[in-house]
Amino acid sequence: MLYIYHGDSSRDSRRLLQQALDLERQSGKEIITLDGDKLLPRDLETTLQTENLFTTTALVIENLLSRLRSKDKDSCIELIAKYSGQKNLYLWDKKEVSKPNLAKLAKAKVVLSKVPTQLFNLLESLVPGQAKVCLTLLHQVVESSEDIIVFTMIARQVSYLLQIQSATTPKFAPWQYAKLRSQATKWTEKQLIHFHDELLHIDYMVKSGTTKLSYLDHLDILLTNLLG
Repeated sequence: MLYIYHGDSSRDSRRLLQQALDLERQSGKEIITLDGDKLLPRDLETTLQTENLFTTTALVIENLLSRLRSKDKDSCIELIAKYSGQKNLYLWDKKEVSKPNLAKLAKAKVVLSKVPTQLFNLLESLVPGQAKVCLTLLHQVVESSEDIIVFTMIARQVSYLLQIQSATTPKFAPWQYAKLRSQATKWTEKQLIHFHDELLHIDYMVKSGTTKLSYLDHLDILLTNLLG
């Protein structure tokens, strides 16, 4: 059986993959992992054809489908599409795979993990005076995403706003820059620096175990204080 795990929520897709592999291990299978970015057709063919006399195997190939177009990539995909052996094959990609690539493996069971729309709404609501709206969205988002993912995205958004405030703008699409610029004007640079520093402090406390509160608990407190 062929499975494809992909999507822009890479942490969620990785978690789902690991759950599937845990079941494989529980059934006594050995897990073999290959780097799809560098995989050569001859190496893949050898791995697919090799049978272990003492145990069955499951094969994981990472980041093959999002690899840049090449003859090697096309040949590897063709080998996978034609494979009819006993191994379960798992393809994992760190981002969403294009429909043309998925169409080449039409028999696969596809599991897509997308960042929820509410998360982007949450990031755009990070402005002073929007505490109630922001906290409502925060608790909606964490129902389907881990709090550390939400925390990381908020930290990245604040970093973007700071860069725009300080005129060290990274490359954005025009529509994205316009949205960020509008959001940044609602903050002073001093406020954003304080926001950023508080997020760094929270991250340190959670990772070092010096707090019993979760990322979500800390975000509740921080956003109430900063956006109220």
